[in-house]
Amino acid sequence: MKATSILAIAAVAVLSESCANNPLGGSTGESPAAQRDYELLSGTWQLTRGVDNGKPVPASVARNTILVTDRNTFRFPKASGVGTHPAGHFTVNPNARPKQVDSIAEGGSNAGQVTHGIYEIIDATHQRACWGPPGGPRPTEFKSAPGSGRILQYWKKIGPVPPH
Repeated sequence: MKATSILAIAAVAVLSESCANNPLGGSTGESPAAQRDYELLSGTWQLTRGVDNGKPVPASVARNTILVTDRNTFRFPKASGVGTHPAGHFTVNPNARPKQVDSIAEGGSNAGQVTHGIYEIIDATHQRACWGPPGGPRPTEFKSAPGSGRILQYWKKIGPVPPH
């Protein structure tokens, strides 16, 4: 279950938007690139592959890990099997290379801590993200080596944002 908990923490940061009241300190306006990425990232996503600190996430865990992102918020449906950090918000910086994402969980042991990550929108239905440990440094590449504390995730969009 530790892998599932860490996976949930990292997924918290999957997507976001920069807005005037952004607690992570983003810009006061949303760039066209950020608007485009928020639109592409909004939806219901299934984890297709993950690597947690150098170890592959079991296929059964990946299949049951569902993430819903709606603009700059995320949540895990109760049936997803992810037991921590059921919700939070994030911001994206699509102008950085690689693109950057910061997330904050709204619950659990890491509530309020910033998790730094990077992301790539591969196409309209596929994305990947790599997360550092909560409060730790941002990854600079899409890798999760043993001892790195990083989580690498590959997601497939399986539907739109469902009603709350």
